[in-house]
Amino acid sequence: MPRKWIIVALLNMLVAVSIGALLRFAYVEEISWLAFKNFLHAHSHAAMLGWVYLALFTFLISTFLPKDFDLKKYNILFWLTQISVLGMLVSFPQMGYASWSIGFSVMHTILSYVFVFYFIRDLGKIQKQQNNTFTISNWLVKSSLFFMIFSTLGLWGMGPIMATGMQGEAVYYMTIQFYLHFQFNGWFIFAILALLFKFMEKHHISINPQDAKRFFFFLSISSFLTYALAVTWANPLPILFYINSSGVALQLVALFYIMKIAKDVWKQLQNCFEGTLRLLFFLSFFSFGFKILIQSAVIIPAIAVVGYTIRNYAMGFLHLMLIGMVTLFLFGFAAQLKLIRLDNFLAKFGIRVFIVGFILSEVFLFLQGTMFWGSMGFMPYYYELLFGVSAMLPLGLFFIITAQLQAVSDGDRKNASD
Repeated sequence: MPRKWIIVALLNMLVAVSIGALLRFAYVEEISWLAFKNFLHAHSHAAMLGWVYLALFTFLISTFLPKDFDLKKYNILFWLTQISVLGMLVSFPQMGYASWSIGFSVMHTILSYVFVFYFIRDLGKIQKQQNNTFTISNWLVKSSLFFMIFSTLGLWGMGPIMATGMQGEAVYYMTIQFYLHFQFNGWFIFAILALLFKFMEKHHISINPQDAKRFFFFLSISSFLTYALAVTWANPLPILFYINSSGVALQLVALFYIMKIAKDVWKQLQNCFEGTLRLLFFLSFFSFGFKILIQSAVIIPAIAVVGYTIRNYAMGFLHLMLIGMVTLFLFGFAAQLKLIRLDNFLAKFGIRVFIVGFILSEVFLFLQGTMFWGSMGFMPYYYELLFGVSAMLPLGLFFIITAQLQAVSDGDRKNASD
């Protein structure tokens, strides 16, 4: 069942990156029928809610619940959630934010609440059976689910804002940023860290509990404080820059402790991961560290203003988190759980095409942003280059998914011959 779930999530990701490439092509050639903002909404919802949410849904269940656990209710939840994703993919391109698209978004949100209720209840039962053993992975997974629910306060705030005609006002963008900030810096990050620490616990890789607790504490506090940067866009008050700087400083402390933990367990983790998996987890961890270092630069208010006013920087940073930190980790973790195969030529080729496309797109986005900052204009053929490397993402993902379908077909033929 989880194997089917992850294939569906990968197909959602394929749709998301294909729409992303289409949007990049719109800067190269005019596409008369393309409603850019509407397709942008479809792209972001498919990536976050169709890919990341459903992948984390699958991995949290597969990792924290026993293998013999009855998954019937989760299976129903998964397919209902997928219906809401398909509804958004159909409605957003046609009408943008309107009754149907909002309805499917609300459906997804309510289903996520149901998932949290069931998962926390089942996790509590398992803990009781294990004599209430409480670990750092349990702290992280419960925090991730808290952040996921907390972020949706921004979604519920959108209704009154739009009903009162305040679209385009500062509060509108602050509400959107509230949702995005706590999705990325709360739900996504804490969930993948929960999966990583749970993996180490299952493989008896010992870590210093004090370092883990300090890392958790500093990262949690910083997640709240760094939201201040999103608020400064509308209200550039000095106090908000100081709050954001404090959050960034705490993130650096958290980075110190996770680096300390990584140093202690690196050799043991290397023995668990080989080849492609090692590359994926390394790039994900590197993206996490690089993300914190980039945020460290915004301690200086002048650089903070540049960070949120130059769109290339904002887009590069967003994709660094969504693709570099989150998606590459999810690819590797899916293979580690044997829910997908990355050990054949087609899958390995697809992964490398995907990674090269991601890295080059980051290079072009940050380089062009820096050229704007330095008043140097556009690099030659910028939009053509950006579209070309962006097209590598759906191409690589197509090879990865094809490899999975091929593996399923080969397995069916083998079972039939046996």
